[in-house]
Amino acid sequence: MTRYRDRYEDIYQQLTRAELQRGSDGLAELVAGPELFERGTDRWLGFYTLDGLDIALEKYGFYRDLAALGFDDVRIEVRTDDPDKHLLRLWSKRPEVTEPLVELVVRRDFLRPASELSKRVKNSHLPVLTIDWLLLQNPCARFQPERPPLPGQRYPGLGVGAQVLEMLRNVCRRLDLAGLANVPSYFHNSLFYSEEFRHFDPRWQGAFLALCRDLKPGGRFSIAAASWATHWKLLRDRNAEDSEFSWFQQLMLYPLSESLIGYFDDSRYRREVQKGLRSHKFGVDEDRLKNKLEETGIEPFDPDKLSAWLE
Repeated sequence: MTRYRDRYEDIYQQLTRAELQRGSDGLAELVAGPELFERGTDRWLGFYTLDGLDIALEKYGFYRDLAALGFDDVRIEVRTDDPDKHLLRLWSKRPEVTEPLVELVVRRDFLRPASELSKRVKNSHLPVLTIDWLLLQNPCARFQPERPPLPGQRYPGLGVGAQVLEMLRNVCRRLDLAGLANVPSYFHNSLFYSEEFRHFDPRWQGAFLALCRDLKPGGRFSIAAASWATHWKLLRDRNAEDSEFSWFQQLMLYPLSESLIGYFDDSRYRREVQKGLRSHKFGVDEDRLKNKLEETGIEPFDPDKLSAWLE
């Protein structure tokens, strides 16, 4: 639970449907069901108007958060022409920048558990909101020794991930969805999401916890070094016959429905997580990692070398 939960909960209760659909005709006929989304609409996720999103971001204080970072005037862009995926971008107008501050691509989907996992979820087709892409970046900032680039980053992050997660959680509640789904592209993404998300397959949750145990990101290794080690394939699983390790991109879920919450709370899930945790023992090729971090200017931090590498 993030530190924004209580405040965002109050705002969620205060926001009305009329506000979130402001500027739309025929409010009485609008529903939040998937059918509206599937047949095409100019409303984001089949429910929110552009004015409604603007009102929500204002009331949640997200514009204020961006203003504290130096972005005093922000424009919303919404794309709903793809019936399967909807896009939302936030652009800074003052100062004017050529890269978005926020870029989010989401879709309404159904979780369809396979094999024995399906038997543990009461509903075999659970509606979820899937995050296909989430970019939070500050194009005006520069990387610093305490915040070097992470895999996939061109600019430092905005530091507003917790707020975005809380708002997406409330989107799911508003649309009566069972949970929020995501497939993290990098290890550090999983670390961020792990505050609220779990891997749906307990074996992968166990493997992720084994990575956290053996890498100790933020302790033995910095989060950046740990994530680059997985990205550069510098890990070995000493308990595996083929010890070469590649980062697994597997489904993580933030459960909201009773069915999904019960699935993760079940003792069978927890036992299989522990089994997966015990079955992995990761090691890092520390010499190669150290050399690559130095070559790129990440650790120790060298801004000139880093800029040349990023370009």
